[in-house]
Amino acid sequence: MAAEILTYTIIRTPPEGFEGAPYCVAVINNEGTAETVRVSGYEDGQDIHIGDQVSKLDQPDQCGATFRFGF
Repeated sequence: MAAEILTYTIIRTPPEGFEGAPYCVAVINNEGTAETVRVSGYEDGQDIHIGDQVSKLDQPDQCGATFRFGF
């Protein structure tokens, strides 16, 4: 299932208890519902654009991401 990025931010200095920086947190359109999610697969310097597609993971990754870049 694909979803579309509505807006995003890159976290470079995470709050205590959050690992894996830098990482992407995005607001996505998931079948008509706006959700805030952590997106797996971000690499520092990667181009991300509003409208990019992300796909749902079968289960959260080791850092808690529930969506990933690409398909």
